[in-house]
Amino acid sequence: MQPFPDQTFTRADLIIRPAQPSDRVALEAISAQIWEGNDYLPRVLDAWLNDPYDGFFVATLRDRVIGVSKVTRLDEEEWWLEGLRVDPAFQGYGFGRILHHFAVNHVRQHGRGVVRFATSSENGAVQRMARETGFTRVAVYVPLGTDVLDEPVAHLSPLTPADAPRVRAWLDRSAHFVACQRSLEWDWSFYFLTDARLAERLAGGLVYGWADPGSPEGLRGLLIVNSTERDRWPGQPALKIAYCDAAPADLAALARDARRLAAQLDRVYVRIKVLDQPDAQAAFQAAGYLCESDHWVYLYAREVQLTAHADVQLDELPPLSR
Repeated sequence: MQPFPDQTFTRADLIIRPAQPSDRVALEAISAQIWEGNDYLPRVLDAWLNDPYDGFFVATLRDRVIGVSKVTRLDEEEWWLEGLRVDPAFQGYGFGRILHHFAVNHVRQHGRGVVRFATSSENGAVQRMARETGFTRVAVYVPLGTDVLDEPVAHLSPLTPADAPRVRAWLDRSAHFVACQRSLEWDWSFYFLTDARLAERLAGGLVYGWADPGSPEGLRGLLIVNSTERDRWPGQPALKIAYCDAAPADLAALARDARRLAAQLDRVYVRIKVLDQPDAQAAFQAAGYLCESDHWVYLYAREVQLTAHADVQLDELPPLSR
């Protein structure tokens, strides 16, 4: 069905403004058409509408909400773009591109440091927008999952805040940590593993180590998991692995032990996004993990103040005729 029959619109008809509580119904209607109704947007609306950094925006056309975008300040010099949505009835006319450029421009005006976002390998439109705004694809992840193992945990034991120095020392010498952009993953969002975030995870009992007195820092492997507070299906809690690190020869054993840990924690499934590297994929496959999707996760990043090849366009839009 044509939303505006027999009318022509120009860029001047499109307004981008901060989202308001009164937009909730329109946003939920758009979200219901995304990912077969399984979009996460309704679950985060309250938090986004109350963002103290005012980074939640909607695009309206003749007072109708047709798109949405979120700029999240994760830390003083760490920004994350998410939530880019356009009503399917208005897709293909450049609105998503304008919202993306607007978000990048917003960060450039208000922040410094690094801005990042993740998208599906199948989303060619977002990948083109990333290139034209100066983003670089810095990592590729494959979503894997498996059932738990109802067996005693063989290697992993919880670490405490007192272990922070040796965990940091482990990370600082890990090539895998560098390849992972020094980041944790949680539901398609990536966070730099700062000392503050490490301390928070340790205090929350979310960090596990494979102890080995003969290894550097006394660790042979490291596993960091996410809490269950974002579980979409609370009755079927999954162990979502934020970071997993071990020598190549040990990685399969560590990944298998994560399945045992999940059972011990009363989870019913295990999920992880693994770097798209042959050795890592082989290790997790050997531990019983299967690929959950044929869509990989692309992580993009750029310096906030980057200027070369990153012009932000807010005024380009072909005439829209319905």
